[in-house]
Amino acid sequence: MSEEITPLQQNVLEKYRHLARSLQSLDNTIKDLNTTKRDSGNISPEQALEQMREIEVKLGLVGTLLKGSVYSLILQKKNEFKNLE
Repeated sequence: MSEEITPLQQNVLEKYRHLARSLQSLDNTIKDLNTTKRDSGNISPEQALEQMREIEVKLGLVGTLLKGSVYSLILQKKNEFKNLE
């Protein structure tokens, strides 16, 4: 087997290095989240997930309300345009 690395192989190795660094950073972030102090002590991973889920639900609601408002505004402008004709 040749000891030279092709440019494609070099590129793949660089991507793996980048992925390994990203995973290490993610691991450190998760460890930090798990050891974050709260008023009553450490927060458990389950509690962190529960809080993140609450935020996700609220963001979904805001997104839905925004889409509804935009749709309503478009319909209103469309009706105003028809009335001008």
